[in-house]
Amino acid sequence: MLKIIKVSGLAIAASLCMAESALAQSLFDTTPAEGNWYASGFVGVGLPLDAEFDGVQNPVAGIPGAQGAPAIVDADLETDVFFGGAVGRRLGFKFFNILQPRVEVEVSRISSDVQGGTFNDGDQIFGGSQETNFVFLNNYSDVIWEENQAVVPYFGGGIGVAFTDNNITYFPNNGVATAPTFAVQSDDTTVATLSAIGATFNFIEGIEVYSEGRYYRTYGGDAERTFVGAGGNDFSAELDGDIEGFAFVGGIRFKFN
Repeated sequence: MLKIIKVSGLAIAASLCMAESALAQSLFDTTPAEGNWYASGFVGVGLPLDAEFDGVQNPVAGIPGAQGAPAIVDADLETDVFFGGAVGRRLGFKFFNILQPRVEVEVSRISSDVQGGTFNDGDQIFGGSQETNFVFLNNYSDVIWEENQAVVPYFGGGIGVAFTDNNITYFPNNGVATAPTFAVQSDDTTVATLSAIGATFNFIEGIEVYSEGRYYRTYGGDAERTFVGAGGNDFSAELDGDIEGFAFVGGIRFKFN
């Protein structure tokens, strides 16, 4: 009986290994497809979410603030233009006979004015801006099920770096201050990610028009809260916060071999 169990166990294990091997092989089965290089440009509307910064007050001597108190800045950013361009290649094969990959390098940008906000949930008057430049390495999959397909859905995303310049200013809404009292400032480089879904429209040979929705985010951003009310730029708190938002863009790709 023990021998039979051992033999049966070995047979099951062998079957599982064979099934796993077949599955792994099928996952990487490809079919030939026409590849090409391309260059693209896009522009649209960027919808940044609130810029949220968290920290603990640690003001230098003579600067307003309570040592060890929270420093939470929430800046409301305006909708603005999101634009960029990319150079990439559509690879010469398809996965599952339907998903054709594209890889590209993208450079893009959004610059948003500050239209409001709070410090520690208080009542302040905000201004300034936030500018972010991105460099992404993207990987997309075009969903192609027939030749000469007029509309090609696609999805994908990327990872890269973001270069962010924060210049967010505010002062208490007490009817006295007429110039910024505090500022959140940074010139920071962080990791960034991108997720996107869209559709390509093939109307003219060699040219593709596309529309896309995207979500972007940065990670590990640093900034400083400073007191600028006395005409200086004196340290008050170290802050950290991520940047995220959505964008809806339209673009054009020029294909070449």
